[in-house]
Amino acid sequence: MHVNYKRRPYPNMLKVIRQNAGYSQLHVAKTLGHSNAVSLCAWENEQKMPNGTNLIKLCILYNKTPRELYPQYYELIVEEYFSFL
Repeated sequence: MHVNYKRRPYPNMLKVIRQNAGYSQLHVAKTLGHSNAVSLCAWENEQKMPNGTNLIKLCILYNKTPRELYPQYYELIVEEYFSFL
């Protein structure tokens, strides 16, 4: 089985969820331990994917699951995975 996890874009709900929570990009970035919002901006703009640690931190901060943060990408992975079974 080979799923191309490096594909772009990475559709997500990060910006909507952040805005609904009332957080600024800089607040979230600093909460995650970053000095600026460059990485968060790239994640929200579907250009990059957070590493596992940052994904878990986002889930905790927003009280969401990876499936809720990346619903389309999650479903794509599920479809690709189950097509190999």
